[in-house]
Amino acid sequence: MPPKSDRSQEFYRWVDADGRLHVVSSLDAVPAAERGRAEHVTLDGATALGSVPSRSAATTTWQPDLGSFSLGFGAAVVLGLLFRLLPSGWRGVTRVAVVLGIGALLTGLYLGSIRRAAGVSGAGALASPSALIDDAKAAVQKLDARQKQQEEELRKLEAEAH
Repeated sequence: MPPKSDRSQEFYRWVDADGRLHVVSSLDAVPAAERGRAEHVTLDGATALGSVPSRSAATTTWQPDLGSFSLGFGAAVVLGLLFRLLPSGWRGVTRVAVVLGIGALLTGLYLGSIRRAAGVSGAGALASPSALIDDAKAAVQKLDARQKQQEEELRKLEAEAH
């Protein structure tokens, strides 16, 4: 069982431009330019080493992306108009195949624009859903590695404090 203390411990942590985690015991030890990004962390005496500390920083909420919604809605309108404008003499299967083909192309362009907007290096004009899934998996792995590094730093700091 991890050691426990009766007193709470307060830290300030921030990640610099190089992605390195810094943890200090006083806000005065945080460079003035970084103070806006510093996060106050309190470890109370009952907190175990492996648990998540309380955070005083506000969490962000999801906001819809108007540009992305507009692009998707515009593509749906174009497909609907295209279906209506195709010659009525074409068989139903041909009309559906043309609309589905153009829909797949528009979807690829839309997913490609999402990857480019997210700053993925080497993102082309077209992308598949599996490319977005791979991007998400890579981002989660990167965040997991960063969280493990931060937890290890906090463990070291708590061990030094005892």
